[in-house]
Amino acid sequence: MKRICCTSLAVSLLVLPACSGGASADAVKLVPDEAEFIVGMNPKAITGSEVYKAFSEDMEKEDDYKEMMKVFEDCNLKPTEFDSVVVGATAKEDFVAVVVGAGVGKDENASCVIKGIQKMGGEEEAAEVSTNEGKKIIQFEDGRAYLVNDNMLALTTTSWETKIGELIDKKGTPAVENSKKDLFSKVDSKAAMWFVANVPAEVAGMGAMLGAPEIADVKTAIGSVDLSKGVALNFVAGFGDEAKAKAVAEKINGMVTEMKNIPDAKEFENVTNSLKIEAAGGDVNFAVSATMDDINKAKEKAK
Repeated sequence: MKRICCTSLAVSLLVLPACSGGASADAVKLVPDEAEFIVGMNPKAITGSEVYKAFSEDMEKEDDYKEMMKVFEDCNLKPTEFDSVVVGATAKEDFVAVVVGAGVGKDENASCVIKGIQKMGGEEEAAEVSTNEGKKIIQFEDGRAYLVNDNMLALTTTSWETKIGELIDKKGTPAVENSKKDLFSKVDSKAAMWFVANVPAEVAGMGAMLGAPEIADVKTAIGSVDLSKGVALNFVAGFGDEAKAKAVAEKINGMVTEMKNIPDAKEFENVTNSLKIEAAGGDVNFAVSATMDDINKAKEKAK
C-alpha cells in the first residue's frame, strides 16, 4: 500500500500537476482533520501551461515517468487529464491521496491501476473490489482504496481507513473545515498547485542554516503556483506574532538586496524586481513571478 500511495503522489508530481470546481472541492473534504499538510494539484492546468511544454520533452524521457504513466495508460486512463489530485498526510505516515478524473473510480480501472503498480513494485497482484459498509473498496495489507464514485478514487493507509470512510459518508470533520480552515481560506485553491501546512520544528530550525535564525519561529505555511502566464509563486509564512513577522521580513529583504548585486542575478532583473516580501500582522507574504522569456533564458543557461 505504501508503494501505491507513494506512486500516486509521484505520478501527480511528475506530471507537474489545487483544485478548481466541484469535483476537487469534494476531494479536499476527504482529508481528515488530523492532517498536518495538504497539497492540491490540477494536472490539466499544469500540462496545458507553457512552462510544462517547455520542460515536458526532457521529463518524458525519464524511465520512472514513462513506467508510471504506462500503468495508467494501460488501464485506459490519462493522468495528465485528471481534474485534480489532493494529498493529505502527517509526519507519522498517515496518508490519503484523492484522485479525480474520468473513469478512475470504476471497478475495472481502479483494479487495473493498482495491479499495475503492484506489478511494477514486484509485489503479488491482488486488487479485488469488495464492499465494506456500503462502500466499494480494494483492501491491502496496510491500507485501502475507496472507489468513491466512477470519477474519484481515494487511497489511504490503514491508520486513516475508518476516517476516510466516515468522511465519504459525510461524517466526521475534514481538515479544511476545522484544523486547516483558516489556512485554507487564505490559499488560492484554484491555482495549478497549492498547499497548506503546519511547519515541523525540524524544518523551521533550518532557518539558522540559511543565515536567518528568525525563521525558526514559523508555525504555518501556505503557498500556490499559478502557471497561466509563466510562473507566479505566492507564499505566506505564519509566525503568529506581528513583531516576529516584521523582523523576518526585514531580515529577508536585506538578504534579497545583497542577492540582487550578484552578477548572475542581474541577468534576471525582471524576476528579482518582482519579488515582494512584506509583513502583514503575524504573517510574512512572499510573491515572485517569471515570464516565459525568463524561464527559457534560465533553461538555456542551465545547459
